[in-house]
Amino acid sequence: MARAQTVFPAVAPTEYHESLMRTTNNTSSHVNRPRRHHFVPRFYLEGFCADDARVVAVYDRLRNAYRAQRPTEVAHRRDYYAYEDDQGNLVFDIEIGLGEVETAASAAILKLDNEEQLTADDKLVLATYVAFQFTRTPAYAAWLGEFRAQFAQNARPEEIDALPNPQDPAADRGAALGAMLRHAPRFADVFLNLNWTIWRRDSDRQSFVTTDCPVSVLQTQRQEANIYAGVGILLPDVITLLPLSQASALAMSGIGNRIDSRTLTPDWVRRVNLAIVNQAQHFVFGRDMALVESLVRRTGIERREWQPPLQAQPL
Repeated sequence: MARAQTVFPAVAPTEYHESLMRTTNNTSSHVNRPRRHHFVPRFYLEGFCADDARVVAVYDRLRNAYRAQRPTEVAHRRDYYAYEDDQGNLVFDIEIGLGEVETAASAAILKLDNEEQLTADDKLVLATYVAFQFTRTPAYAAWLGEFRAQFAQNARPEEIDALPNPQDPAADRGAALGAMLRHAPRFADVFLNLNWTIWRRDSDRQSFVTTDCPVSVLQTQRQEANIYAGVGILLPDVITLLPLSQASALAMSGIGNRIDSRTLTPDWVRRVNLAIVNQAQHFVFGRDMALVESLVRRTGIERREWQPPLQAQPL
């Protein structure tokens, strides 16, 4: 199985954290240190803005409210990826490193939106970006905690001890950051070795949406009770999906190395959008408010609380 690499020096996953720190330490003292850390990147949200506007249509699930916002104004937390050093000073190396991943990914996504071919390096970059986007959100920390609790009900003690130890980000943010840095390279390795299909809309009249849980694990066949999101992603009927922009989405499924392209009908774009919206923990993002409102009403997420998606959700 091929080993995922990143925009950082090529290393094995067990060395990834140290490589990230070495790379960002070379620049952290010479750059601006923003305190507003986006768990859904600004460049990514810009891909879902209307062509004639710099705002994205937002549904806030916690407040049950709709609004138009600039990407800089939403899906962020203060110092979310910062940690303290031995002297108690905030260190921003992780935020800087994530920014480097985002910069490389933005170029690869633009290629796909322009229907250009991905290079091997582009695929490595995107696999890494998807892995970090999966593990960097508040929803992922909640998912880890719930998964461990559910698994522990029927597991042997040694199996429980082998599980990743999720931490409440509010109580121990440093441990949560460590989990992100450990898990993302492992997911990147998996994503790199799946078959990829680029889903495209058939015209500008349609658009994909996204959420604050941009990476969805979906099942195309009948729901199986033991297929857990994040665990069953190697199964052939499970799709790991990330909307790349309003124009395209990345669907990964089945072990292999193909990169295909598929144009979706309007009905399929809506079906995909409904599955995406069902995953939203806090926010839904789209090109226009009418589309976002329609999807929210159809899924009914405004009438129920978000729960960590332990099972792969139906597509």
